[in-house]
Amino acid sequence: MDLSTIGVKFGWAVETTAGQKPAVFTWIKRCSKIAGIAVTKEKIDVTCFEDEIKKYIAGVGDTGGDWTLNFNGTKKGSSTDIVRAWNHLLDASQSAAANGLATWGNIYVPGFGSYFVKFEPGEIPMPDLEVAGKLDLQISNVVNEYMGLGEELEPKEDATGAGA
Repeated sequence: MDLSTIGVKFGWAVETTAGQKPAVFTWIKRCSKIAGIAVTKEKIDVTCFEDEIKKYIAGVGDTGGDWTLNFNGTKKGSSTDIVRAWNHLLDASQSAAANGLATWGNIYVPGFGSYFVKFEPGEIPMPDLEVAGKLDLQISNVVNEYMGLGEELEPKEDATGAGA
């Protein structure tokens, strides 16, 4: 059966032990777009004088370092308050980084698996605004390390409501 993006969730967590993927991720609701991450390997020219055609070997992989997440803007104080949820993520991430721990993102795709990435969350930007348009918050983040596709691990609602 083919898959769709219905049910995809973005979740985050900070490490409790450096270098180990967290076991539980907090779901931030109202995510509407997650930029893909492609690893492109640089090519290293290993051509010698006797070669009539250039030869290459694969070099270091590069994600480009940029990663954007889009969220639908929601009313302050609502159960899906994106500003409150993102600020909770920022605070937790900064505290973790001060202790040598990374922040992880989990892109959960039901029936397929979860993609994992270590990242530094960005600030909430002022979005483009237009008449009769959706308030779309496009948050730019920095990829620290792309961990790839792994087991299906569904993010959960935060019991405190801070990460909802």
